[in-house]
Amino acid sequence: MQPVIHATLNPVIEILGLIYMSHNPKLQEKAHYMEQAAELGINGEELYKKYAPLLNRYIAAFEKQMVIDEADSVFFAEADTQFLFFAQMLFAAMPEWLNTIESIPEAELSAELMDGIRSYIVDGLAEGATTNEIIDALAQSELLPSVCWQFLQLIQQPKQQLTQLAQIIRKNLPAYESALLAVEKPLKKPMELFEKTKRSGAPNRAQELRKALEPEEEPIHTVTPMLIHPALEIAVEGHNYVGLFIDDVFQMVDNLKKAHSSNPVLKAVGDSSKFDILVSLNRGPKYNLELAEHLGLSAATVSHHMQTLILHGLVSVEKRDGRVYYTLEKEPIREIIADLQSIFNI
Repeated sequence: MQPVIHATLNPVIEILGLIYMSHNPKLQEKAHYMEQAAELGINGEELYKKYAPLLNRYIAAFEKQMVIDEADSVFFAEADTQFLFFAQMLFAAMPEWLNTIESIPEAELSAELMDGIRSYIVDGLAEGATTNEIIDALAQSELLPSVCWQFLQLIQQPKQQLTQLAQIIRKNLPAYESALLAVEKPLKKPMELFEKTKRSGAPNRAQELRKALEPEEEPIHTVTPMLIHPALEIAVEGHNYVGLFIDDVFQMVDNLKKAHSSNPVLKAVGDSSKFDILVSLNRGPKYNLELAEHLGLSAATVSHHMQTLILHGLVSVEKRDGRVYYTLEKEPIREIIADLQSIFNI
């Protein structure tokens, strides 16, 4: 069964993302794009030209009419991206909250919040897990202590914090509509291409990467485009939120591979943490926490590096006994060595 393809952006995801970006201006700078490109081994200048002008115009138009007070500004300036994604997914899954949250009993909000944390943030908890069990799981998770604290505050004051977020979204709907108008013309083509591509049902590299990281993920029921996160894909409980330019980014990676360029892979293994991961996997398959403990890295850092290693075919994934195991793919390593021997005539 083909998923439902939405031809419009989700206001909740866009508004929260726009406010976050406006309070974290470094994410709009060229240096940030260059860092992202370096992670993937692709051309930073090309990545910046691909979608920075549209995204920056979108954010600038939103900022002109953005309504936010000082306390809310502090919240968005200090919020971690993982916490932001959670808030976006939670409100996107519960659209009725936007206009009715003030009348919803706190116990009901708390129950939905706990379900969301169990589904999106903490793996392996039973459906009936208690609040204390969820709090303990958060403390033992791969989240940074500062992010755990943000979730704990949300758990302790669900009504207050969720109502605050709903009010922020409502107040900024006019600013969002204005921002959409400002980018209406340049946005038309990527939106049409997105809809055409997704309706064709053809698999893309982003889906392949997601399935590699989550081998038993449930089928996708709906697909929604994102502009504020143009090169990300977020899949939760059958809903897939896809950046408008994610296919372009993966195509850039594929083009380098077709050109038989070793540079992207050399950049990947040139990073000391990624190299250490590969050396560790050379001794045998390992799961995320095992690698993290062995290398003295956080589980989140290992997951971040693993996306690049999987993308370049250096690591494969297999789910066994409820865990995702990573295995070194040695053939690409042999190809790199052969390329270097050929280049330097060794």
